[in-house]
Amino acid sequence: MGKDNKIQKYSYSIENNFSEEGFFKDVLANCYEKKLLDDNILGRIYYERMELLKVNLKYYTKDESSSVMVEVAESILQCIDYTIGIYLKTFDNLESIIEEIKNTNLFDMLKMGHDLIKEKILYSKKLLHEINENKLEVDNYSYSDTIDYGIPLFFKEYNDLFSAHETPASIDYQLYIDNMDYIGIEYIFNYLETLSLENEFCNNFHISEINKVLRGYDKKCELLLINIFELVLINSLGVIICGKDLNSLNINSLDREQIKNKLGNLSLEELQQELLKYAKICSEILDIKNEAVVTYIKKSTLKITSLINESIKLNRLETVFISFDEDDSNEMFEYTDGEKMTNSEFKKLSEEIRECSLVKDKIVLIKNNIKSLEDLVDMLDAECLFEDEYINCFKSLSKMEIILLSKYISELSFENEYEKQWYYEFNEYILSLREEEQIAIREAKERIEL
Repeated sequence: MGKDNKIQKYSYSIENNFSEEGFFKDVLANCYEKKLLDDNILGRIYYERMELLKVNLKYYTKDESSSVMVEVAESILQCIDYTIGIYLKTFDNLESIIEEIKNTNLFDMLKMGHDLIKEKILYSKKLLHEINENKLEVDNYSYSDTIDYGIPLFFKEYNDLFSAHETPASIDYQLYIDNMDYIGIEYIFNYLETLSLENEFCNNFHISEINKVLRGYDKKCELLLINIFELVLINSLGVIICGKDLNSLNINSLDREQIKNKLGNLSLEELQQELLKYAKICSEILDIKNEAVVTYIKKSTLKITSLINESIKLNRLETVFISFDEDDSNEMFEYTDGEKMTNSEFKKLSEEIRECSLVKDKIVLIKNNIKSLEDLVDMLDAECLFEDEYINCFKSLSKMEIILLSKYISELSFENEYEKQWYYEFNEYILSLREEEQIAIREAKERIEL
């Protein structure tokens, strides 16, 4: 190999030059273009890739067929490349990667990549368990549904042997800083790590304060695709700018005037440095020991800077620094029900629910298909659940759904109607809640008009 092609260690930034999704193929393309691998090595790699494809297709068809659809073969080859890429990403630089490609066959690299995928799956499941343990008690459908159903769906459907590059999850909740370049287990792994950091920060605040921030942002916050961490971080910075105590996250109009006076005349660079200073103070006040959380706060503050700068220019700080809605305690809300299922759809669903032997499978069917209070009540009336299954079902419902059911039952007249089993079970569930939760439900249902 000539002098011009000599590889300098760290001369190629793996992170910046190669995609996360097609890492292995990008490495090969780069080596081919720059003649970093000779034709013999490239020929061997091509041969081994095809041999791996043959072996995996044999496993895929269980040796019962000699032909598969082109799309299937392409997908399995993509899975092979993805798995090898995961292994090669463990090396620090291109020089090390090339040496590994020269000296190790693809069969061994595939096995090591697959072992890494298994490790990531186990760690991701552990992360999800921890996130569930520390989940924020907020009424936001995208947040709750992603944690309770969307990500568990990934672990149920993920096939690390033939489609490791796919991401069979239903993720609606948006992270504040999300790397969409990843796919497969790498995406889930990074998503859960980031969500864990966001939750860890938010858990430094009383949940009632967080819910007030969300409600101040929008009264229908439960329906919005919002990032909770972003709203909490911005208001916490605002509180610190105003020299107030972080026990309350409320930012009133006078606070916004103070923020404008302090930040209004700064250049973008000066504003960034000032906000980073307040972010550091925030981390110190909250006594955050996890350096990963501190780093994430810094990165997020950099992203926030342009948002705050724009709001200052437009004199719209109220859209960024949120005030609690102090006047909504007695406001009435008229509830508009979701789309009702057709009779045939409901009949089919209720039969599927009854056929499930596990309550968790019943709950998944209910959560994924029932979008209206009327259908939810009909399902409960249809005796699809039994005994303790009712309690498990009620636990899976959002706060709004619990409030709506409570309102529905309170407006029933039982004079000429047989009281259903689920009425009793629901009452038992309500009584099992903390007293403050029961009070909140009673107060909320009085403000809803069905």
